[in-house]
Amino acid sequence: MNFSKDFPEKLRSSILISEVIGKKVRLKKQGKNFSGLCPFHNEKSPSFSVNDQKGFYHCFGCQAHGDVITFTMENERLEFKEAIFKLADDFGIQVPLVSSTQIQQNYVARDFEIIEKINQFFEKNLYQESAVEARNYLKKRGFNSVIAKKFHIGYALNSYEGLLNHLKNLGFSDREIEGCGVIGKSDNGKFYDKLRNRITFAISDRKNRLIAFGGRTLGDDLPKYLNSAETEIFKKNQTLYNYSNARKAIFDNGCAIMVEGYVDAISLANNGFENVVAGLGTAIGEEHLKQLFQITDKIIMCLDGDNAGVKAAKRVLEISLPLINSKKTLAFNFLPNQMDPDDFLKNYGAREFKKTLDEAVPLSKAMFDFAVADLGLKNIEKLSPENKARLELELNAKINLITDASSKKYFNLFAKDALFSIGRNQNNFKKNIIKKTILPNRNRNNFNQNSLSIMAFLIKYPELINYRDNDFDLREMQFEDEKMSDLKEFVVNLIDENCQNIVEELEKSDFKLYNDEIKNILIRQNSNCENVKLKFRLLLLKDLLFKVEEQYLENLNTTDEIQTHQTTISENQKIIEIFDYKKSLQSQIRDLEKEIL
Repeated sequence: MNFSKDFPEKLRSSILISEVIGKKVRLKKQGKNFSGLCPFHNEKSPSFSVNDQKGFYHCFGCQAHGDVITFTMENERLEFKEAIFKLADDFGIQVPLVSSTQIQQNYVARDFEIIEKINQFFEKNLYQESAVEARNYLKKRGFNSVIAKKFHIGYALNSYEGLLNHLKNLGFSDREIEGCGVIGKSDNGKFYDKLRNRITFAISDRKNRLIAFGGRTLGDDLPKYLNSAETEIFKKNQTLYNYSNARKAIFDNGCAIMVEGYVDAISLANNGFENVVAGLGTAIGEEHLKQLFQITDKIIMCLDGDNAGVKAAKRVLEISLPLINSKKTLAFNFLPNQMDPDDFLKNYGAREFKKTLDEAVPLSKAMFDFAVADLGLKNIEKLSPENKARLELELNAKINLITDASSKKYFNLFAKDALFSIGRNQNNFKKNIIKKTILPNRNRNNFNQNSLSIMAFLIKYPELINYRDNDFDLREMQFEDEKMSDLKEFVVNLIDENCQNIVEELEKSDFKLYNDEIKNILIRQNSNCENVKLKFRLLLLKDLLFKVEEQYLENLNTTDEIQTHQTTISENQKIIEIFDYKKSLQSQIRDLEKEIL
C-alpha cells in the first residue's frame, strides 16, 4: 500500500510539529519557538528547540534535527512509510493511495502465507529422526531448542519432493509454489525442492514477516550456504538478516554490528550483542548500509578474517565512502587468526569480543592499510619516493569517492599526515608532533576567548545578528571550535525569539560553562554606539587570523624547506599565499585598531 509522492510534504504542512512533540516532551513557549528537555539525550537544562513556523526541531546539545516525520521515525522507531501512515491516522488525514487491484493484494498475502507454512514445515522437520545430524551441528555451535525457536531454525529434508508435496497437500497452486523462491523448476518443467539436507534459517523483513530462507548444507553440496531466489516480497539488496530483532538494540546502543552470516549473527545475539545484523553472504551493498544509517550513526563491520572476508571488507569500504559524513561513520573489526565472530566467542568469550569492538579500525585507517596491501608494499617505513607517489594516487582515488565536504577534507589531511610520517626518523617525528600539537594548542584558549568575545558583543548588541560585509556573514560563519559554532547558533536562535535575558537562558543550557567568561567580557566591554560595528569587525578579523595562523603552522610542518617566517619559499606557492593573506589580515587589524582609538 503506497501513497502519492507529494503526500509527505502535505503532511508536514498540515501538522504543527509542536503538537506532535508536545505529546512526548513538555514544551515551554519562548517567543516564536518552544523549548524543552531533549528526548534524544539526557540533560538537566533545556536545549531542545521546536519551531512551528519552520516546521523543524533542533537540539543544541546533541545536534538532533528534523521535521515532524523525522521525529516520529526516531521517537517511535518506525520506518519512513510507517511514520507517514501513523501521523495521518493520528490526525485523521486521509492518505491518497496509489491504485492497486484487490487481486494483487491477495497475491501478496498468499506470498507471506506460503513462506509461513514452509517455515512451520522446516521447524517440525528439525525434531524428526532424520535430522539427527542437523541437531548435532546446532548443539556443537551452542544453539539449543530455545534459540532455534527464537530464530526460526529448521531442517530441509534430504528429498527432492518433500516440501513440494507438502505445499500441494495444503492447496497452494503451481503459480504460488513456483513463486515462493524455495521450489525450483527443471528444464522439462518439473518442480523440485531447492533446499535439501540443509539447516534452514528463516529471513524476515523489516516488519518481522517471514519472506525467505537461507540453508547451510550438512553434506558436500555446493555452495555451502544457499538462499531463496528473489521474489515479490524478497529482495536481497534490501534485506538484512535479524534486522527486525536488532532494530531497537541498534537504536539504543547507537551502533550496528554487521557480520557475514546467520550463525555469526545468532551467536553474537545469544552472547548479549543484540544489535547485530548479517548480510546474505558477502554481497553487502549500498542499500544495506543506507538502511542501517537510517537508524544509527555508526556501523562496525565484523567480517570473517579469511580471504573472502577481507575482499568483502574492501568492497564495503568503497561502497561506504560516498555515504559517510561528519555524523555517519563506519569502522572495521578485524579478528585475529582468520577467525569468524562465532569462533572468537567460543575461544575468548563476550568480554574479549567487546574489547575488539572498542578497538575497531576507523574507516580512514582501513583505507590506508588496504591501499598499502593492494599495492604490495612490504617495508612501509622505507618506501621509495616512487612508491609513495603510487600510494598517494591510490589514496586520492578512494578519497575522491567521498561526497561530504568536511569528511573529504579530513580524510585528505589524514592521508597527507600518514604519507609524510613514513620514513621519518624518530627525532623528526617528535619535532613534528611538538609542532602539530603544542603550537596549535597554545592558541586554543585565544581561539575560544575571541569567539566568546564575539558572543558577548552579540548579546550586548543583538542588532548585529544580521551583520554582513565583504568578508563575513554572521549567520553563516562557523568557528574553528565546533562547540563555539553551536553556541553561536543557540544565541542567534534566542535573539530571533526576542529573548530578553540571554545570559539567564545560557545558565540553564548546556552552554552554561561559558557563561561566567561571557559575563566578565560583558563587564569589561566599554563601547559607544559609534564604533560598535568597527569593533565587531575587529573581533571577526582576529578570529579569522587565528584560523589562518593555524593553517600556516600546519603547512609549515609538512615543508622541510621552511626555517623561519621570513624564508623565501620557492617550491610551495600555497604557503606563500597563506603567508601573504596572514600579513594582509594583520595589516587590516592594525589599521582598524588605529581607527577605533
